[in-house]
Amino acid sequence: MAVHIQQSKIKKPTKDKALAFLNQAEEFYRAGSDPRVASKPLLYYYSFLNLVKTSLTLKSNLDLDHCIHGLTEPRSNVKKRLLITSQQVRVSDQRQGSNTQIYREFVQACGFSVPSKPKPMKIVDLLQQVVNIDRVTARNMGRAHSYVPIDTIEFLHDPRSRTAWVSLSVEKGKYAGPSDFARRVRDNSLSINEVEQRDLFDRDADSFRYYESTNLYEYQDSPIEVLGKAAASIWKDIWSEVIPGGYRFWLSSISHAKRLAQLASAYQVMFYLGSMTRYRPHDFQKLADGKHGWMIHEFLSTQPIQFVYFCGSDIINAEMAPPELVIQ
Repeated sequence: MAVHIQQSKIKKPTKDKALAFLNQAEEFYRAGSDPRVASKPLLYYYSFLNLVKTSLTLKSNLDLDHCIHGLTEPRSNVKKRLLITSQQVRVSDQRQGSNTQIYREFVQACGFSVPSKPKPMKIVDLLQQVVNIDRVTARNMGRAHSYVPIDTIEFLHDPRSRTAWVSLSVEKGKYAGPSDFARRVRDNSLSINEVEQRDLFDRDADSFRYYESTNLYEYQDSPIEVLGKAAASIWKDIWSEVIPGGYRFWLSSISHAKRLAQLASAYQVMFYLGSMTRYRPHDFQKLADGKHGWMIHEFLSTQPIQFVYFCGSDIINAEMAPPELVIQ
């Protein structure tokens, strides 16, 4: 990321500011990687915050010298009987002061919109937008899974109409309740439609469901011209997971009311955990040691590195992934 910024053709003051934010993000990230749990959330949150500031600095003319988090904890979070199911995080009102609200700007940069008076989001709902956490809670609580692994993603085009689109397939056997999941995808998808399609990979077509991006993208000379737009058009329905050597992709069925950009949900959770660590460390310890403490430990163990690679890919405008492990 630093090399990309240094080589970018942007004004020196902007470059210096972006590099300063990036340096802060790295310092907080390295500090958060310490094995002691008690301070991790606050350190990781400030790493997230500075990565987002880096991205916003490069892509907008926002005044980040005068900004606020844009998120708060409701007073109702403070309870004698503390349960993670009762905890919430609130997006600040749009009319609250004249300072730039980092979270609101971040969500809009992710392609989503934030209502002027948004409702508080439950932490449990945000945590279940982490694929690994959702899989465990669905199994243990008897709830329907929110994600199913995507088998193939293809970039297709028609040379006659000079249009391009994205196609993906999901193996029916991997659905947790095939008909119900398919219905929830149809009801809640934001950018794809289910289609009938002859299989492109010489498989049993009846064993798969097929989806295509809702929009077609016109190009002049080559479909590569619109590859980025076509890929970006479907990501509101696709969850990504960084793995060695690349990414694993999941089709989401999360309802419209609960769905956020994947990065935004992780950002909100880390803000909440960081706020609790800063102001109520005793309550954080209760949650971390409690019945649902595994959710917090799983989140802190897996999501910081995911956030870095997702944000990094956005900042350099290219896929950034950890090297593939090679076993000798």
